[in-house]
Amino acid sequence: MKVLRKQRDLSFGTSPDNEFGLKLKLEYDEDTKTAYGEIVVPVHFQGHQSEYVHQGIITVLLDEVMMHINQAMNLDVHTGELTVRYLQLAKVNEPLYLRGYFVKKNKKIIENRAELEDEIGKIIARSKGKYIEIDPLTD
Repeated sequence: MKVLRKQRDLSFGTSPDNEFGLKLKLEYDEDTKTAYGEIVVPVHFQGHQSEYVHQGIITVLLDEVMMHINQAMNLDVHTGELTVRYLQLAKVNEPLYLRGYFVKKNKKIIENRAELEDEIGKIIARSKGKYIEIDPLTD
C-alpha cells in the first residue's frame, strides 16, 4: 500500500515555515472573489535603491495574492504569464496593502488582476496574471 506524504509548504511568499520567506497572510472574500492582505516588508528585501522594496519582491507579492484566489476557488494551477506595471517605489518597513481580483476562466486558463498600494492609497504596482490549470495525475 502506497502512503502519500504531504510535502511541507515552503512557499517563499506565504509559508510560515520558510524562515527566509515573506510570511504573507492573505484572506479571501468568496462573494467578490477577491483576496487581500497587508505586509510590512523588512529591510533585508530592499533593492538597489536603499530603503525601497526590491521590485522582484513586489512581483512575488502580486503573484501570491492572485494565486491565493485560485487556491480558494480550488483551482490547481501554475503561473503561466505575469505582467507587472511598476508605478511607484515602495518603502521597506512601511505597511503595504494587496488586493487581487478574479477576472475570468476560459477552459484551462484563469485570469486574475492585482494591485499593491501604500498606506495612503497610492498604487505602487498593478499586475495581470494568467494561470494554467494542471491536469490531475492519474494512476
